[in-house]
Amino acid sequence: MASDDARARATVARAEELLSGLDALPDSAAAARARETVETLVGLYGEALERVVAHTGDDAAALRRLADDELVGHLLLVHDLHPDPPSVRARRALDAVGEHLRRHGVTVAARELTDETVRVRITGTARGCNAPPEPPERTVRDALAGAAPDLARVDVETAPDPAPDTLISVDSLFQRPAPTPAGQP
Repeated sequence: MASDDARARATVARAEELLSGLDALPDSAAAARARETVETLVGLYGEALERVVAHTGDDAAALRRLADDELVGHLLLVHDLHPDPPSVRARRALDAVGEHLRRHGVTVAARELTDETVRVRITGTARGCNAPPEPPERTVRDALAGAAPDLARVDVETAPDPAPDTLISVDSLFQRPAPTPAGQP
């Protein structure tokens, strides 16, 4: 399934690349016709997906399986058919990204979480070999945009690092303690 998800992500990226390239076409009429064709197909597929969801009827487990599939869940979002409200999807995304960033010494905490607004506070900074590949703020924003694109507002606050612990210089480790005067312990 993971390879299917990877292939689907690659296909989605390629489709987005092709769609963004329509604006660069020298023939604006052809670009407009291509865009209209894509919009018509997306609408048709949305109607088909709506029927699939309707066929699940009262089978909440079937709808859950559809929503939990990465590709199908994304399509449910695109067509406003996802069964979970934005706050639930945002919570899941924050839990997943929080777990990932914790391994890098960064903490993510939801300060406000509604169906319209998410406020997040990020604390900690990983540097060097432990640093995540993307800045934590971008990672959080990307996760929320993917899981709950229908949120009206996302605020990410980065808290300053706490004061560092007292550091002992390397040189002091090699110094011998001063001798104690005679008669003192």
